[in-house]
Amino acid sequence: MASPWEDHALAPDRVQPTGPSTRPRLEVVPRRRRTTSIIASCCVVLFGLLLGTVAFQTRIAQNQLALDTSERAVNQARERYDSLRRARAELRSPNRLAVEARRLGMVPATSGGFMTVSAETVAAVAVHAGSLADSGEQEIASPFDRFAKVKAVAGDAP
Repeated sequence: MASPWEDHALAPDRVQPTGPSTRPRLEVVPRRRRTTSIIASCCVVLFGLLLGTVAFQTRIAQNQLALDTSERAVNQARERYDSLRRARAELRSPNRLAVEARRLGMVPATSGGFMTVSAETVAAVAVHAGSLADSGEQEIASPFDRFAKVKAVAGDAP
């Protein structure tokens, strides 16, 4: 069935051109392909992700190097601590102390009794050692008195 607009009789306002064609020539333009832009965008995103991955791996490697350095330092400190403990144990051994005492001219005690020392001797030694004030006063403070003095100076700070 023909369209009513195709019939020239029903469309009187339509004018037929009489001269050369005045209409512009129309051409079919090929459709732009979006695949090129999509592929380019995907490549840019992929490049950014790979660059981020490389930066992340580099940071992990740097942290691992710092961790290895710290671990080496801890191992060296442990070895030094162990060697110092061995040296201390050797220096405190009873056999070594006996040899050193003999070298200094000391002799073993014949008895294990206690000696009593007079109060004047204790006071004289304390004055010469500097533990007593020149005024001769000796203050004996209990741990609670010392705590109260510290708290008076420090306040509520620990």
